[in-house]
This record gives sequence, C-alpha cells and structure tokens, in this order.
Amino acid sequence: MGEAHDVTNAPTSRRAATLDIGAGDQEAPANAIPNIIARLVETETWRNAATAVMGALLIGLGYWSFHGIRDAIAETRVASLEALLGTAVRGLDVWVDEHRTMVSRQASDPAIAERARALATASPAGTESQAACESPAAIEASRMLVTYRQARGIAAALIVDRGGRVLAADRAESCGRRIRSDVFRRRLDLALDGAAQFVHPGAEVGIAVAAPEASRRPVAWFVAPIGGRAGSTALALADFTDGELSSVFVAARPGDSAETFAFTEDGRIVTPIRFVAELVAAGRLPESTAERAVLVVPVRDPGPERDATPAASRDPAALPLTETAARAIAARARSTDSERHGTVALPYRSYHGVEVIGAWRWLPAYDLGVVAEIAAAEAFAPMRYLWISFAVVGSLTALMLGAALYSSVSLSRLQRQFGRLQRLGAYTLERQISEGGMATIYLARHALLKRPTAIKVLKKQVATDEFIHRFEREVQLASQLLHPNTVEVYDFGRTREGQPYYVMEYLDGVTLAELVEHSGPVPPGRAVHVLRQVAAALREAHKRGMIHRDVKPENVMLCRRGEDDVVKLLDFGLVKNLERVETRDITKQIKILGTPRYMAPERIVNPTDVDARSDIYALGAVGYYLVTGKPIFDGENNLEISNQVLHAPAPRASAAGVAGIPDGLDALFAACLEKDRARRPQNADAVIEALDRISNRLAWTQVDAAAWWASYRASRGADAAPAVPPA
Repeated sequence: MGEAHDVTNAPTSRRAATLDIGAGDQEAPANAIPNIIARLVETETWRNAATAVMGALLIGLGYWSFHGIRDAIAETRVASLEALLGTAVRGLDVWVDEHRTMVSRQASDPAIAERARALATASPAGTESQAACESPAAIEASRMLVTYRQARGIAAALIVDRGGRVLAADRAESCGRRIRSDVFRRRLDLALDGAAQFVHPGAEVGIAVAAPEASRRPVAWFVAPIGGRAGSTALALADFTDGELSSVFVAARPGDSAETFAFTEDGRIVTPIRFVAELVAAGRLPESTAERAVLVVPVRDPGPERDATPAASRDPAALPLTETAARAIAARARSTDSERHGTVALPYRSYHGVEVIGAWRWLPAYDLGVVAEIAAAEAFAPMRYLWISFAVVGSLTALMLGAALYSSVSLSRLQRQFGRLQRLGAYTLERQISEGGMATIYLARHALLKRPTAIKVLKKQVATDEFIHRFEREVQLASQLLHPNTVEVYDFGRTREGQPYYVMEYLDGVTLAELVEHSGPVPPGRAVHVLRQVAAALREAHKRGMIHRDVKPENVMLCRRGEDDVVKLLDFGLVKNLERVETRDITKQIKILGTPRYMAPERIVNPTDVDARSDIYALGAVGYYLVTGKPIFDGENNLEISNQVLHAPAPRASAAGVAGIPDGLDALFAACLEKDRARRPQNADAVIEALDRISNRLAWTQVDAAAWWASYRASRGADAAPAVPPA
C-alpha cells in the first residue's frame, strides 16, 4: 500500500520540485539547468521504481489468481464428478434391488421349495451329488430351472446347498459340481442366513452359463434362500450385465472424456469402458479381446506413453493401481461410510494412460469400487484463458495500467463463467418457471452434466420451522421412492440465506388435466396404460408405508422419456408415512388435505384416517375422469362436493354418454369408488391385476402414442412448453 501511495502522489511531487527550481533560479541562475536535469532524472527513477513495484505486484496477483481460480475449477469439477458417481450408484442400486427382488420372489415359490426339499433328501450333505443329478427330483427341478431361464431371458439358474454343491441346474453339465469361488461362497452363506445377495461379475464361479455364443458375456449372480427364510438350500440366478446395468454407466459419460465404471477388489473393470479403441491403438489391449474388454482391462496405471510395451509382454498385476482405485480398495477395511469415498483433484494417470482427476467410492454391499473420471485437459480447459492473460501482463509491463485493466476484465469474465452469480451448489439457475404459495421452482442446469433440472426453493417468507420441517419431510419421503413412474429427486441443500431447496428431474409433458382439456375423453386403452403406471408408482409407495393423499389429474404427468406416454406421479408434499409414529402431525393445522373431488369419504370424515385404499379411491376417480372427460362429482364449492362424496352414489362411467367403455373397466372404477373401503380393491396389486386383464382386450400401442404426441406438438406449436412438478 505504501508503494501505491508513492506512485499516486508522484505528479504532485513533480509539481513541487518545479516550483523549488524556479526559486533557486533567482539565487543561482548558473545552476538552474543542471538542477532541472537532476530533478527530472530523479523523478523518472521514482517512476520506474514505482512501475517495477506495480509490475511485481501485478505478476504476484496474476500468479495468486491463477492458482486460486485453478483450485476453484478443480473443486467444481470434482463436485460434479461426485454427483455423476452418485447417479451411477443409484442406478446400480436400482438394478441390484430389482434382481434381488426377482430371485427372492422365485425362491419363495412353493414349487421350488418342494423340489429343493426332494433334492436335499436325494443328496444329503456330505455325499456325492453327481448320481443324484439323475434322480427324478433333480431332473424335474432342472426342467423347472430351464423353463424359468428361458422365460426371464437370464444366463443361468441353479439350486445349491450350503456347501456350494449344485443340486440342480438349467444345464446338465453344471449339476453335481461344487462352486469354488470364495466371493460366491461368502455371499451364499449370507443368503442362507435369510437375505438375498448380489455376487459381482468378477467372481469366477466355474459354472456353465448362457449359450456357447454368449458364454463370454459378463454375468452377475443373485442368490436367495429357498422358502424365503434361512435354510440349507438357495436359488442362484445369473443375469447378463451388458444390458441394463451397462447402460447405467454408459449414460454417465458427459463431455469428451468423462466416464464412470465399476471394478473388483483385485482391480478388474466389470462395466463397459469408453476408451477401448485407444487401448487397442496403444498396444495395451489385444484387438481379439476388444469386443469383450469387460473383466480384461485392469484399473491400473500403464505408465507414461513412451514406456508403453505391447500388451502381450506386460504383466498387468505388476502395474500399480490408479490413484482412485488404490484409495477405494484400501477403504474396504474402513468401518464408516464417510471413509469409503473421496476425490482426487490433482491429476493422475488413468487406466488408459491419460492424466485425469476423479472421484471414488467403495460399496461394501457389492464388493465393488466405483470411479468417475474426466481428463485433466478437459477439466481445466478454461485455464488457457488465464495463461493468455498472464503472458500478456508479463510481456507488457511498460503498459501497466492497460495490463491491469485487461487482467481485471479477464478475471471478471472467468468469475462469471464459473457461476458465482445465480448458483445453487453445482446448478446454475436459468429462469423461474412456476410459483406456489410455499415455494418457487426454477429451471436450472448442472455445471458438468448440462442436463436441465427443476429446483424447488422454499420461500423466505414461509420458511418457519414448521414449514421447513414439512419441506424436508417432503424431499426425504420422495427420495426414498425409486420407481420409474415417480419423480426422481437428485439433490438437497440450502441457499446462502438458509432457504432449503431440492433438485428434481425436469419433465417434458402434460398433466392428465391438460390432456383431457386438449383432447377430451381418453380412449380406454390409453387410460388403462396410464392408470397401470400410476398404480405401479403407488404400489412402491404403499409397500414403503407411504400414502400419497393427493392423487388427482393435476398430479399425474404424461411424458416422453425414451418412450411415449411414460407416467410420472407428482407432489408427495401431502404424503403420510404410516410406518413412522411422529410426536406431532405437521398437517393438523389444515382441516382437509387434498382435493375433495378425488378424496375418499373416510378422509373427509377424518383426515387422519387414511390407508392405501384411500389412494385406490382417488385412482378410480382419476380413471373415471380420463374416460369420461368430467369429474365424478361437481358443485359450486368444496362443501357441496364433499357432501356428494359422502352421500351421493358414485355414477358409472358407462352412464356418462361416452361409448366404448369396456364392462371390466367400468366395474373396476365402480369398485374403486365404493364408499365402504372394505369393498374396494385392497391394494395396488389388485388394481394392476385387474388392469392387466382389461388391457388384453384393448389396444394402445407406442405407434398410437407417437401419433398423438406428434399431433399435440403440431397443435401447440411454439406455445408448447415443458411442464414441471407443481410448486
């Protein structure tokens, strides 16, 4: 600061010197010119010194700014990688849970249990089981396994005992063998203790799977105790991982170099990788194995490019693990989840020999590590602008003020580029898209993934403890639901002012209310297609002890999500958790929660008296509205409508003047709308079964849906806009 003060005052000092020279000239005219020259020299020296000091300060500021912004970019990138990693892990969780549910359901089949008991009798523990494979019990059980494998399209099906003996198999060559894999045996023991287990693709089971042409495809095993509880025999099913599971990791590849993959404790990658062609070109992967790189490529550092040798002459086991893989595998022995994940912001070499930064996580439930990486060159691409600014400042020291201005402009541009304005975490707000009494919803984009999202922010004026509790409860409940027909919640946080917000998927579609308003009554086939998806979403919520309490046309959205007519059930703000006993009911201050037209009678009598059948009533009311184009009851106000719900008989859809409503669908709506909930379908499964029976006689295909959406878009034109969950 002292140097800057001297520079600022330099002109004033110069003017004072001139006056002094003038005075001196009167006393000693002969010395006037030398004195002037001396003063000018002295002034120029100070100017040069000030310029040098300013230059040094600017260079130091540039160096500090460069590294500060570089660190900020690194933090932003690794945060994005952590989000990318979380998305892949959630997809893995969903895939594993679906398969564990599948194997548990099949293992609980009484027919399987009966044959397992017969097998155990024919081949008791401690005896050779090869001869038992030819027994009638083994032959019958094997036929059942073959049928199940063919029906499900899986790779293999086995019945095994606690010792790892294969008592029956879908392929004759597998029966009588003993599974030697330590990983499989550990998971088998856990399964026989009562819980379905997942065995990752890296486990060498040594059992024939798939047809010869598909025998090299990677598979994962799922094991469950037969009979649904602890016992001595288990059902083991193998499914291919190069389908749905692979798509989870392939989808998590934004940009030109980012990728996410999973690997085993011995460093083998078990999901598809992005850089197969590069590995082949570098001689690190034989071309003959390029199509089946899974389980072949190790997650190890190959060393610098100049040191690369042909793959055939290199021992992968002798190479060090990559930085993230080494940290993840080392974390296997740690006891807490907080110690089993992390990031590496300093560049390291990846399995394909490129400098990257990454995030890692070890998943003890699956014995797998997961890594998300992006090339350092892509991650730090904006830094080249800083290098240019730094070079300009260094080369134009003589033009210090101009260089300082250029640096200031450059820094401001970079600060805007990395989103210090209008940012919530890793998300950039683009515009407000809806507003309700409690919250505002914004369109936003993730900094790295660039995908559009909707962010719901609680309003400051209503952010009391009560409403914050309700808001947090809403996102907690919604985040537990993983069904594809439920709106997905991505993230949660607080603004700088302390307002809570959560991030959810941005939906492109129409609500059922908008659908009927635009097109009138919906064809019965389409109505069945829509209602089945809503019932499936409710089934998951009900099984988790959650009642929606506000199922209505405005809270059901029809979207295009890879396929046409994909349903999303919205707004879990009124959900009641039946499995949780709370000390207070946060909704008691509101006498009636929900929309009377779609409320079950018992809820109007007692708003707290709810169960799954209350949602079933609402689903029937929504179905009636879809096929008739009008609500079951109407009135001047909510009180009038509520009286009709309580006392007036529910009309039949077939009597509404709309032709073509099947008798079965008409009867289903009438059953759902029974005022006595004991006479309604008792759960969502019953509704789904009824809809499935009806759908067999109705036609609504993807061709029909695509034609409707094309017509709808054409009719809306530029006015068509994506819809979002309500605020």
